[in-house]
Amino acid sequence: ATRVIVTHAQWNQREQLLDAIARGLRDTEQRDPYYPGARERWERFASSHPEVLTFGETDGGAVPWTLIPGLDTGADGHVCFAVEAFAGVFGEAPLDSDRDVPAFLADAVEFCNSQLWGTLGASLIVDPRSIKDPAIAKAVDRAVADLEYGTVGVNVWTGLGYAFGTTTWGAFPGHDLTNIQSGRGVVHNTLMFDEPEKSVLYGPFRQPLKPLWFSTHKTAHHVTRHLTELEADPSPAKLAKIVAAAVRG
Repeated sequence: ATRVIVTHAQWNQREQLLDAIARGLRDTEQRDPYYPGARERWERFASSHPEVLTFGETDGGAVPWTLIPGLDTGADGHVCFAVEAFAGVFGEAPLDSDRDVPAFLADAVEFCNSQLWGTLGASLIVDPRSIKDPAIAKAVDRAVADLEYGTVGVNVWTGLGYAFGTTTWGAFPGHDLTNIQSGRGVVHNTLMFDEPEKSVLYGPFRQPLKPLWFSTHKTAHHVTRHLTELEADPSPAKLAKIVAAAVRG
């Protein structure tokens, strides 16, 4: 799940992005927290910043969707940077920079590698029009190479790296037992690489069909039921049911 969204503080569409995220959270059905201590942990996050935005009920142990914008990127060890929420809490960290896009990307990678706890996955959202600039294309490739995460996605949710089964899933190498963070080693790794560093996934900027993992997908509950039936007893007819349900989402 997304934990920290890194933006450029001077980006002229930053507020539009935050508004869109807030609308998405407002329109998403609230879910009951199932991790022990989720409510107490959420209270710690919600009290950490004066501009916290919540969407949903807070009574009876409920944990609302929560967006914490405008985090101070110089606040080393801030709860949003150093603690796993185990709930629907999202922080936004605007990097204050008057530098160009390649330099900003380098700053963002350094911030993620040095200040954010955990190394399972990181995603970059890249407009294909930007890649037409050779300097930006080179900077994106450098960012992918330099991000110290076990799965890096370009316009892709990194959770797909787990779902594929073939790609590796685990922390970036190097954690020791005194600072375990996201763990040691990987799972899946069907191709049996000896010492994998990371898996990198690429996808289109705009998806031709709504992805199943979107909270706005209307038929995800049908698709997952059909997937289970296919796994239990594969057949072409059951595969057709999956496709038919997925395209109606």
